[in-house]
Amino acid sequence: MAIRRVSALALRIVRQFAHDRRTLGLVFVVPLLVMTILNFVLNSSTSGLTLGIVPPDGPVGDALVSQIKAELVGQGSLTVRTVARSDVDAALKDGADGVLVLPPQIGAGATVALRLEGSNPAAAQQLKGLVAQLVAGLPQQSGAGGNAVPAPPSGAAALNVSYLYGGPEYTQTDALAPLFIGLFAFFFVFLLTSVSFLRERSQGTIERLMVSPLSKSELVLGYVFGFTLFALVQSLLILLFVVYVLRVHYAGNLGLIFLVTLALTIGGVNLGIFISAFARNELQVVQFIPLLLVPQALLAGLFFPVQTLPVVLKQVAYIMPLTYANFALKDVMLKGFGLDQIWPYLAVLVGFAALMIVAAAVSLRQERV
Repeated sequence: MAIRRVSALALRIVRQFAHDRRTLGLVFVVPLLVMTILNFVLNSSTSGLTLGIVPPDGPVGDALVSQIKAELVGQGSLTVRTVARSDVDAALKDGADGVLVLPPQIGAGATVALRLEGSNPAAAQQLKGLVAQLVAGLPQQSGAGGNAVPAPPSGAAALNVSYLYGGPEYTQTDALAPLFIGLFAFFFVFLLTSVSFLRERSQGTIERLMVSPLSKSELVLGYVFGFTLFALVQSLLILLFVVYVLRVHYAGNLGLIFLVTLALTIGGVNLGIFISAFARNELQVVQFIPLLLVPQALLAGLFFPVQTLPVVLKQVAYIMPLTYANFALKDVMLKGFGLDQIWPYLAVLVGFAALMIVAAAVSLRQERV
């Protein structure tokens, strides 16, 4: 083994990467960027549960709520707040995970209602367990001092559980399915389009088409329609597999779910065409994944709710198309929302796709040998 030849080869590789600023950035800068995002998200986000309580009537009810809050203080990051009896569903739509509705009088045979938001099955199950333990001790509630709560007659209060969205049959897979549908559809169609369009450019196909009567816009639209066919099939396949093979529950219209997914994938097609103009080979296309897709996976609600992110990262999340796709898919699949309720999210996705078409047409340039 000749050490000199091995050293020469190693030195050539080092010099090759030293002149590739994009690769150096991928190796040294991007990991630091991703770790910084994770640090902010993990240390600053608050993902605790929120429980609303509708108190019984009169001053005794206020004292009872105070005792309940004191008991729940040690239950992790649980926030407890008082809710008016007429605002139960409004509180759930405003961010509460559940509302405990206490009857006007607590006593033997009393019925306590727990109204759950339901779109997060894990949170619903956790609240059900906490409230079940709490309700079991309600008839024995008593306090000391001036705000003492008289102990009601013996006998446990009954717990009646209802859901605003979903139901007891919904699992965590049902809650995550909309997010993974959007992520996989967006990621794979972006990768397919950017690599395929890059090959068209590197093989000289684009150069030959540029000297034809086709305008840049017509050229881009032709490719968009061609790739969109694959995006349509991919979206349909993913959706049908999730619904009919994995048996994921959904509450809304299946056609609307497909429409949102298709709008997202069309945006991914256009983004792939746009990004391919800045790459010279497949490796450089892959280098865009940590910059464009990983932040969206971290900030668009897949792992951490957007509402719990730090202010700066929340603003970044709101400019990402995957965020709006996740909002729309969750609202349709878990809450049964219709087009009249999710149209702002859908409009953002359509606008993003249109913007990428324009950007691809502008950035497209003729490659000359």
